[in-house]
Formats: sequence, C-alpha cells, structure tokens
Amino acid sequence: MRAIYIVIMGAIFAGCNGSASNGWHRVSSTEQGQIERAKAICSGRASDTQVIAGRYWIAGAFASNETFKGCMAEQGFVQ
Repeated sequence: MRAIYIVIMGAIFAGCNGSASNGWHRVSSTEQGQIERAKAICSGRASDTQVIAGRYWIAGAFASNETFKGCMAEQGFVQ
C-alpha cells in the first residue's frame, strides 16, 4: 500500500513540474492578489499537516484546517 502511494505521489509531482511552467505569473500587488498568494502558501502547509496527521482521520482534517487558519493569520488575513 505504501509503495502504491509513493508511486502515485511521484507521478503527481512529476506532472506538476513539467506542464505548469508556462502558466506561472507574478502575483499582483492588489489585496486580492495577496490573498491568493497567502492561500497558496497556506494550502501547501495544510496539505503537509494532513499527510502527517493522517489523511483518512478526522484529526487529520481538523489539524489541516487549523494549520490553514493559523497560516492565514500569520500572513495577515482573518476570516
């Protein structure tokens, strides 16, 4: 099971590295642009937390959500 997970994740990351390079652009300095930047950063941190805490457990989802909220607060945004 673990080997399948590693293979799938490798395929996903390999696909991301080659195909998206043409679509990258600098975030605008507007508030909406900064929110989108913060969301992208915080989504990555939340994903890392969910993997560490366990993707199929409620605790993993809760930890991921709390990490996202905390990260957004660090970036200067509140809900």
